[in-house]
Amino acid sequence: MPSNAIIDLITALWLGFIGACIGSFLNVVAYRMPLGMSVIWKPSHCPKCNHAIRPYDNVPIFGWLWLKGKCRDCGEPISPRYAIVEFVMGLAFFVLAYAELFSGGANLPGGPITEFTGAVNNFLVPNWPLIGVYAYHCTLLCLLMIIVLVDIDGYRVPLKIVFFGVLLAVICSSNWSYLYPHRDRAAKFGIALSDSHADALLGILASLPGLLVYAFMLISRKKQPFSHVPLNYGVALGLTGIMLGHWAGWLTFLFGGSATAIIVRLNKHRNESSVLRMVSSVWLGTFGIILFWRPIVGLFP
Repeated sequence: MPSNAIIDLITALWLGFIGACIGSFLNVVAYRMPLGMSVIWKPSHCPKCNHAIRPYDNVPIFGWLWLKGKCRDCGEPISPRYAIVEFVMGLAFFVLAYAELFSGGANLPGGPITEFTGAVNNFLVPNWPLIGVYAYHCTLLCLLMIIVLVDIDGYRVPLKIVFFGVLLAVICSSNWSYLYPHRDRAAKFGIALSDSHADALLGILASLPGLLVYAFMLISRKKQPFSHVPLNYGVALGLTGIMLGHWAGWLTFLFGGSATAIIVRLNKHRNESSVLRMVSSVWLGTFGIILFWRPIVGLFP
């Protein structure tokens, strides 16, 4: 019988493959949704020659590698971004499996939430609350990745993504309060959080300025709209806050915003890449906070 370490690795690799497949779908969503195209129909195809991509060429990461970054039919180059996004999401699912799911939630404030560890005890024999936390955090990373990709393409994040994230947070905070594991920390700052609704609401305050600008732009419909960069940046912060709660929302704003300010300052003459720098800092900050949530919170009194 294989050891628990081997079972953990196989399970994490499988979850990483699922993440890579989801990353492939996120590429489709980010490309089609701003253009008003269906994300379900039609199947993946080359945007140059319009030929459908063969199933064996559509394997995440490896498909791009064995095609050498070119369409099999017309020979036109395929952007490496597709493989990069698939790899990043696969890696995120893989790493988070070890850091959160197999550890019994040891990364969470107040964690671990169970004394059992490993894939066998928490996934193969389902620990549904812990699996729910893992899936919830992976979903947030997926939504943030869509915003990053849409931003790189020069569009504002579609309202459907915003509505989906907010609706998901409302449903989850109403039914599964364990998805907001750090409500007790609020009492140390004189804030009484009796339920996860309040935590989600306070979490959005971390990005309120950016969200107000976004709402103002939708209402005003000016001929010369503001840049999409601060709008998408605010929405990304808002989704992080409402889905993780007030503590993670403020930490993402603090660390992500600080990293962005430093990078922009160091590269002040390279404004053409500011889109990637600003919004990707929210994704990276959110991922880092999820991974090291407990030790980070422990740094504060």
